[in-house]
Amino acid sequence: MLESALEQFIGNVFFFLTAEAKDPSSLLVKKHNENLETHGDFSFPSSVKSWYRYGMCDQLKIQNDTSILRVIAKTPPDIVEDSETWKLHVRKANEENGRVYLFLERPHAIRVGLLESLRNKEIILEILREWLLSSEVICPEDSHDLTTLRANYLCNVIRNLCALSGVKHRIVVTTKSTFKQDGYQTVLCGTVLNSKSGAKETNITAEEFIRIRQDEMTLIAQHKYGVRVSTDDKWKEFVAHLGQSAAAFELLQSKPSGAIKINFECASVGSSKGASFILYNCARLETILKSYNDKVGEGTYPPLPDIDDVDLSLLTHEDEWNLIFNYIMGLPKVLNSCVEETAKGLEFRPHFICSFLSSMVRVISQYYRRVRILVEPRAHLLPVIFARIHMLNILNETLKICLHILNIKSVSQM
Repeated sequence: MLESALEQFIGNVFFFLTAEAKDPSSLLVKKHNENLETHGDFSFPSSVKSWYRYGMCDQLKIQNDTSILRVIAKTPPDIVEDSETWKLHVRKANEENGRVYLFLERPHAIRVGLLESLRNKEIILEILREWLLSSEVICPEDSHDLTTLRANYLCNVIRNLCALSGVKHRIVVTTKSTFKQDGYQTVLCGTVLNSKSGAKETNITAEEFIRIRQDEMTLIAQHKYGVRVSTDDKWKEFVAHLGQSAAAFELLQSKPSGAIKINFECASVGSSKGASFILYNCARLETILKSYNDKVGEGTYPPLPDIDDVDLSLLTHEDEWNLIFNYIMGLPKVLNSCVEETAKGLEFRPHFICSFLSSMVRVISQYYRRVRILVEPRAHLLPVIFARIHMLNILNETLKICLHILNIKSVSQM
C-alpha cells in the first residue's frame, strides 16, 4: 500500500471535526491544486449543514449557517495546535466566506513528502517487477487494426494497474461491446475514429499510424536540431522510439471505453506535442542531473549530501511547493484513482496518469524558465543547489514511474 501524507491529513481533519474516520465517499475536505499561497492547501465548508450526516448535532436546534467549529467548541487556532501531532502540520487556519482554509507548514511537509516519495518509489518498482503474480489479463489478438492497437496498449497498462492496486481478477480486454467470456471481467476498449470523417478508422493501419507520428517527431526534431535528424542512424532510431511513445500516449489519454478521435495529418505537427513535451521535460531533468554529476566529477561542485543532511526548507519558490505538493505528494492518489471496483465490474482510468503527466510537465517547464538550478558554487548557494537537486531527482523518478506504468520509455536526452 502506497503512503499518502495528503490523504492521511484529510483523515486527520475529518476526525478533528467529526470524531469519526473519514467516509471514503466524502469530498468535504478539499485539497487545492492552485492559488496555494493565497487560498491555502486545503479547505472545508464551515456551515454545519454540510456535516449533518455525521450526526454530531441536532438539526432541530442548530441553524444551518452555524459554524461547524462553533458546534464542536473549537476555533481555527485549535486546528493548528491539534495538527502538531499529525504527520503534516497546519501553520495557519482562516475561517471566511463559508469555508475554513488550511495552510500547511511547508518546510516540514516538504521533507515528509520527499521522503515518502522515495519509499513509495521502491514499493512501486518492486510491485511492477512482480506483476506476473497479479491478475491474468488477456489482450486481443495482434492485428493491423488501429482500434486493436489501442486495446493492446490498454491491456499492457491494465496489467500494471492491477498489480499496483492489488486487484486479482481474470480480465479480458475487447473492442467488441457484446463480447463475454466465462470467468473473466470484460474491459471494453473504445473505437479509434478519424477526426475528419467521425467514422471508425479502417484505412490507416497501426503501423502507418505509428509512422505518421514518427514523421511528426522527425519534423519537430529537424526544426530544433537541423536536417541531420533525418540522415543520422542514431537519430532515426531515437525518433522512431519517440513516435511509438507519441502513438501510445495519444491512444491512452482518453477514457478507455470511449471512442477517441485522431487527427492523422502529419502536416499539422500538433498531435504529438503532448508526448513530445512530456519526454522533452523528462530529458531536461536528466540533463540537469547529469550536468550536476559531471561538475561533481570535475570538482566544481561537492558530492550531493544525503537527503537527511540537506536543508529542504530552502525550497521556498512557489513552483517548488507546487511540484512537491501537487505532483510528488499527489502521485499515490492519482494511482489509486486509476482503478475502481464497482458493482458493475472493474473500471480502469489510465487517462488520469496522462492528464497528471501533462499538467506536471507544464509546471516543470515553467519552473525551468524561472529558476536557474546550477548556479555558481559559492558557499552560501550550495545548500540551495543540494535541496533543488534532491527535489529534481525525486521529481524525475515520479515522471519515469508514470511513464513506466504506461509502458512508455523515458529518454535521457532530446
